[in-house]
Amino acid sequence: MKKDQLSWEDFYNESKNRTSIPNKVKEFNRLIAHTKNFFVISGYGAFTPGYLLVISKDFLPSFGFVEKNQLDELKFMTEILKETINQEYNRNSVVFEHGMCACIGGLDRAHIHIMSVPKQTSEKNISDSIDKTLYSRKSGIDYIEYKNHKLQNIHDINQIYEDLILNKENNNEFKIVGKILKKKDIQNLQVNEWPLITLDHIKKGKPYVYFKSDYVESSFLTTNNFQTQFGREVVYNNELILNSNFKDKIEQLKNKNQNLNIWQWQHYTFEEEILRSMKIVKSGLTNLESKYYKDYSKFEFKII
Repeated sequence: MKKDQLSWEDFYNESKNRTSIPNKVKEFNRLIAHTKNFFVISGYGAFTPGYLLVISKDFLPSFGFVEKNQLDELKFMTEILKETINQEYNRNSVVFEHGMCACIGGLDRAHIHIMSVPKQTSEKNISDSIDKTLYSRKSGIDYIEYKNHKLQNIHDINQIYEDLILNKENNNEFKIVGKILKKKDIQNLQVNEWPLITLDHIKKGKPYVYFKSDYVESSFLTTNNFQTQFGREVVYNNELILNSNFKDKIEQLKNKNQNLNIWQWQHYTFEEEILRSMKIVKSGLTNLESKYYKDYSKFEFKII
């Protein structure tokens, strides 16, 4: 097993001589394009169309360590991908990063997620989806105390919390320590100052979550330590609210496996959508080349 599953060298070597889009997903054959310092791949778990990851070529544990002179390049990469998704899929996008998350096997490279959302997505839709995700993870509950035992496992907390709070059971043997957070509770760093504002925090080895939608009130940058894939679960909840076809598809999948969490890429990769995204995004970026030819040249933007 590779130690670095987001290795630039492996992605490039696998794809540099490619003459067509692959017909099967492999570990390192999802490269779409790259600039001087960053590259973009089609992401595992593409439950919404056009799911992309922008990754640093250098080995950085989060974008908080990125060089200042690379920020314009990073911004260009994310903005042109959002424009491509808008034009090719007629969908908007959200951008998020789980900084210092050690998401993949404990050894990770800085990457941001770009996931599409329906055009009709509103500030309220995203805010509600954030709160729903915070609730599903019981974020803010430190532990539940029972007969001098601290129950910290999320499954234990979920089951006991539902019984005590939702079913309004009066059981004095249990003590809930902490309270479930809401969106307004987690916005403790300035979103527009990402990623450099995180530097002091990550130098201490601590994680953060950055989530940027089209709305100020449903965007946040927080030093709260959530479990990984928080942004993916927010997008999943938003899609359930707005997309009835998606909801039907999820119900069909869950009928086959009740333990399936679609928002977790390890549970379901959506291979057909990964391959489709590679084809559509490559075409979209090619169509934008004449519009942004100066930036393509400046940032050494290459489409695979």
